[in-house]
Amino acid sequence: MNGVLETAAAELGALIVHTCGTLDGAARVKGHRIAVHRVAGWWKQGLTVEEIGARLSALTPAEIHAALAYYHLHREEIESRLEEERAALIGQGCRTCRSVARRLL
Repeated sequence: MNGVLETAAAELGALIVHTCGTLDGAARVKGHRIAVHRVAGWWKQGLTVEEIGARLSALTPAEIHAALAYYHLHREEIESRLEEERAALIGQGCRTCRSVARRLL
């Protein structure tokens, strides 16, 4: 059983990376500037993998699933990024930004 888990983790690690200087070091899909928290945020709003794929057409379904798997394995890290983003939107002060931030809650 451990061999299966270790293989899955290695494959996930090949799809999700952190790079200093890219997206402030946030976890992102390898080969893209798309952060895991962006994918997770849309999923939390109720979008399906297919709907996320329509918005992020550069990503394959496997990459979207990898981002969601990373979210579930590192929930605290990703939730922290989402909270930072909400706070930044609210801090911008415009009505549209506050409306978007409330939907992200």
